[in-house]
Amino acid sequence: MVGEIRDFETAEIATQAALTGHLVVSTIHTNNAAGAIPRFLSMGVKPFFLAPALNCVIGQRLVRRLCADCKQVIQLDEALLAQVKKELSDLPKAANLTFDPAKLEFSGPSEKTKTCKTCNGLGYKGMMGIYEIFTMNKEIEHMILSQSVSEYDMLAVAKKYGMIT
Repeated sequence: MVGEIRDFETAEIATQAALTGHLVVSTIHTNNAAGAIPRFLSMGVKPFFLAPALNCVIGQRLVRRLCADCKQVIQLDEALLAQVKKELSDLPKAANLTFDPAKLEFSGPSEKTKTCKTCNGLGYKGMMGIYEIFTMNKEIEHMILSQSVSEYDMLAVAKKYGMIT
């Protein structure tokens, strides 16, 4: 377990450990999962070491959880609903997700939130993680080895293989 990879020396040690069969779990600061590979390369990790060392990359965000005691079903305004439907229609086919756009339901804080004892009137209680995960494949490995890796290209390939952002 490596606390955080910030520099070449740490990245090199982690990569070498992964290449010798150790499971290495660490953090690296990027905007999303797809940004991890260009970040490693910009730190100076050799592509021919990085490609076989990675198994998967997980991007994590923490979001507030609606209070279960005072949340209610809400209606989104037309512009926001259209944006949500567009995002859902752009989900990769490889993810094999199906949903009925007519049955979408959204929740938000209610009027009784102001007096809720559970969340102290905030409307939110606790946090939860949301994740995006992509696993290595031949196309990503080829991109790394050819050093033609941008975050946007990496994101496009990861989505092609089913990553949900």
